[in-house]
Amino acid sequence: MNAEIFEKANKIIKTNGGINFGDASFGIIDESGYPSVSTVSLIKPESISELHFLTNIGGNKEKRIKQNNKASICCRFDFNNITLVGEAEVLTDQETKSKFWQDRFSQMGFSGETDPNICIVKFTAKRVSLFVDFENAGFALN
Repeated sequence: MNAEIFEKANKIIKTNGGINFGDASFGIIDESGYPSVSTVSLIKPESISELHFLTNIGGNKEKRIKQNNKASICCRFDFNNITLVGEAEVLTDQETKSKFWQDRFSQMGFSGETDPNICIVKFTAKRVSLFVDFENAGFALN
């Protein structure tokens, strides 16, 4: 693993995660076995190793993750591209929902951090492909 480019990627995701709410492309496998990509807003990103976003219970993302948890996230900030491959997990416990709740989610129709219709998706990266500061790197994470 190239530690220098990994740290640059972590800095980019932490710094830019708040801009436009850290929009990223999230890819999962649908019920027919095809890739399905949607835009998600990252919540409080600290590291490319583990990312979180909110979605609704009973929606396509939640159902598809439960069927096949293999996933990918791609973030692009300026000319930097961070592509991650790993596993997604649906978290519904109140402690996690409270930790990641942001008031802006009310604009999406959710009633608050205790809304029974929300869940947090935790994405854990297993493999990384980076184009950062015009350098390429790819490696597995432990």
